[in-house]
Amino acid sequence: MSRSAFLRLEWLLSLALTLLSMAWAAARDLPLAAALTPSAGRVAAGVLAGAALWGTIPLLLRSPAMRRVWTEVLLPFSRTLGTRDIAIIALLSGFTEELFFRGVLLPEMGLVLSSLCFGALHALCTVYFVWATVVGAAFGALALAGDTLVTPIAAHAIYNLGALLLLRRLAAPAPVATPPPAAATIASPHGIG
Repeated sequence: MSRSAFLRLEWLLSLALTLLSMAWAAARDLPLAAALTPSAGRVAAGVLAGAALWGTIPLLLRSPAMRRVWTEVLLPFSRTLGTRDIAIIALLSGFTEELFFRGVLLPEMGLVLSSLCFGALHALCTVYFVWATVVGAAFGALALAGDTLVTPIAAHAIYNLGALLLLRRLAAPAPVATPPPAAATIASPHGIG
C-alpha cells in the first residue's frame, strides 16, 4: 500500500470511528465530552505512560513472530513515512481508538471485553494480540482511575509516535561509506604517474 493510500485510509477510518463513537455515545447517553476535558496533569500522566511503553518494544521483538511482522511488514512501510505523517498517524489513532475503545466500549462492555476487542484490532500476530490486549487493559485502567479519556489518549499517541519514529529510523538505509579520496597522481599516456 502506498503512503498516500495509507494516509487516506487512516483519515477515513479515524473519521468513521469518531462518528461511530459519537453516535453510540449519543444513543446510550455516554459522557464522551466530559471525559475529554484536558488538564496538564492528565496529559503529563499519559505522556509518561506512553513513553514507558516504549520499553516493551525490545521485549516484543524477542518473539520470532513479532520480529517477522516488524521486519517484513512494519519496517518496509515505515520507510515511506515523513515526520508529519508519523505525527498525524499517532494523533489520529491515539484519539480515535481511545474514543471508541475506552470512551464507548469500556463503559458498555467492561474492561476485559473492551481490551480483547482492542487486541483483536491489533492482531498482526498472536504475540501482538496478547500485548495489545494487555496494553488496552492498562489504557482502560488509566481511563477508569482518572475518569478521563485524556490520559489514555496521550499515552496511546505518545507510544505510537515513539514506535513509528523508531521504525522509520531503523528502516532508513544505512549511509554508504565513501572511501577517502586517493592521492592525486599525474596521468601520462604510458600509465606512469
